[in-house]
Amino acid sequence: MESNRQLIFEDTTTKLARPKQTIQDLEELHLYQQTKRKEFEQQLNKNRLNNGQWLRYARWELDHNHDFARARSIMERALDVNIEHVPFWTQYIQFELIHKNVNHARNLLERATSVLPKVNKLWFLYVQTEEMLKNYSMVRQIFERWLTWHPDQSAWDAYIHFESRYDEVGNVRNLFQRYLLEYPSGTVWLKWVNYELHHNRKDVEHIRAVFESAVDSLVEKIDETLPEIVAEWLIWEVECIEYDRVMGIRKLLTDESKFGFATSLRYALYNAISETEKLVGNKIPIEESILLTRKLKYKQDVEDDGTNFDSWWSYIDIIEHSRDMTQIRKAFESACLNTPQDAYKSDKWKQFIMLWIRFAFWEEFDNGDIDAARKVWNECLAVIPHKNFTAGKVWIGLAEFELRNNPEDGLTIFRKVMGRALGQMNYIGPKRNILKHYIATERKLGEWDRVRQLFQKWLEFALVFGQPCNEIVKEYLEFEKFLGETARCESLLQIVTGMAKNEVIAQSFDQNEMFSLAVSFYAEEMNYGEIRKLYRDLVSGKPTTDNWISFALFESTIPTAEQLERFLSSNDTMLEVEVGDEQTENTRAVFDEAVTYFKKVNDIEGRKTVLEAWNQYELVNGNEQSVAAVSQKLPKRVKKRRTVDGIEEEYYEWEFPNDTDPEPSSQPKPSVNKFLENARKWAQSKQ
Repeated sequence: MESNRQLIFEDTTTKLARPKQTIQDLEELHLYQQTKRKEFEQQLNKNRLNNGQWLRYARWELDHNHDFARARSIMERALDVNIEHVPFWTQYIQFELIHKNVNHARNLLERATSVLPKVNKLWFLYVQTEEMLKNYSMVRQIFERWLTWHPDQSAWDAYIHFESRYDEVGNVRNLFQRYLLEYPSGTVWLKWVNYELHHNRKDVEHIRAVFESAVDSLVEKIDETLPEIVAEWLIWEVECIEYDRVMGIRKLLTDESKFGFATSLRYALYNAISETEKLVGNKIPIEESILLTRKLKYKQDVEDDGTNFDSWWSYIDIIEHSRDMTQIRKAFESACLNTPQDAYKSDKWKQFIMLWIRFAFWEEFDNGDIDAARKVWNECLAVIPHKNFTAGKVWIGLAEFELRNNPEDGLTIFRKVMGRALGQMNYIGPKRNILKHYIATERKLGEWDRVRQLFQKWLEFALVFGQPCNEIVKEYLEFEKFLGETARCESLLQIVTGMAKNEVIAQSFDQNEMFSLAVSFYAEEMNYGEIRKLYRDLVSGKPTTDNWISFALFESTIPTAEQLERFLSSNDTMLEVEVGDEQTENTRAVFDEAVTYFKKVNDIEGRKTVLEAWNQYELVNGNEQSVAAVSQKLPKRVKKRRTVDGIEEEYYEWEFPNDTDPEPSSQPKPSVNKFLENARKWAQSKQ
């Protein structure tokens, strides 16, 4: 069985080879031909639209039987089936040409071009055939017949290349004239220009006439190929050392009043001109060309994207060189029409607002039109979506503008504008630059009550919108300190401290920073009693080790009465506190109070941290007895044993030496040592 299976497997893997047929005599040949033809005919009877089968049938008759009559008959039958199938025609013609049946091929080409006059491939084959036969007059006749059917540009290009290959300059120029009547475009003019430059470069007058005709035609049609033709013309004139003509062409084409070119076309044209001027121009024309090129580039940028305010800014920079006030104002107005669509204060909005501000400054300082400048400021404010955001620079700019240009009631108008700005803050919250500018102005005028009202308004806005208030309080406090209003400063600190305790408002204050601010103020005022109260409130609300240690160390910074008297009677500007017995005793009292607190709440780590800090303090400021007394209170790390889930394990615990009365607990902890001691006593009692 195994061997049979193996044999079957081997038979299935062998490749099937087509049997070879050997023809012995003429009768067998005729039989083979009849069989083959019958196969082809059967295939065609099944599908007469099988184009490849017709071609294979005809090729077989030619390659194997050399029967031209049968092959022609097959191709004619194929054309009867589909006379518009171009491969039938091309293969039929190629069969005749390969076997040098030229007249048959010509007849087929005549039929093909008559039946399918719009198929360029057939015309190209016809022209190529006649040119290979050097029948040039016939080639021209074929091209002329072809052109009567209005073909695409490839037919004209082929006809021109044919004439140029045989140096028929007159015929080529005549063809280009006819070509332009059929296709009056810049590409055709450029082809003519390139032909003249490559084949007839010495004919200066004719080349110049072609250039002039091309530019005259394309200027009216505003063709995109105009810059390329102008560049070719200028370079050619430079080679001819016609510098005056180059300057004349430049002057004519850069005159904006004569030609209404699109911005992109004018930009490309100026680029072409400026490249040539680098070769022949002097400094002034070169700079003018570069300036014009940049101007057109920026103009194209803003036409493509109206919110490209960087390009607007640069475009206006160039326009301002012209000193044409009407043109400059028009540029500003066009730029300011492109309002950004962002609902937030994006970079585009910031650039847009700066463009408005520049417009207003230009009207005021460069143009000297105060009313127009005021209109620009107000229009800018009308454009800004104040419910989403506002622009402090605009409000400040308008307020300063009114202050400058109204000698009598400028201050009143200034305050009205700033009041309007404050009104917008009901939607968006406090705007720092507006409030700081308003406050700075009122301070210069000595309007202290107004300054206080502004600080209060600022603080109110910040609290309503949940914004940080620390910097506001700090600046407000500095202002009152500057005026020497100590009582107001203390009231402010008390009010702020009270608000900071409110859970809702507390998020607007940094507690640590506000505490440091109050301590600094009372320290400057030498009101150490208030600082003690602050620390008492701090350790009552947040009794952390850091707060207790800070409280203790603060006691060593309080000067004694003698030190204060000595400082006040001297000319020193800084009070240097020497740590004496009074300070150390007060500090020790706070440390002792902290240790007692953490012992009471059974916070071992907190108690240990305070004792370590106390010990460090004594090492610096104490004596041997005080250091020893504190060192005796430090805890020791003791190894102990305990049973957890029936498993005995070791652990470490901090034990304080002076803890004779442990904290009561509802469940006494089991002790292995006590258990062993009781067991030993029981064993002794049994003896």
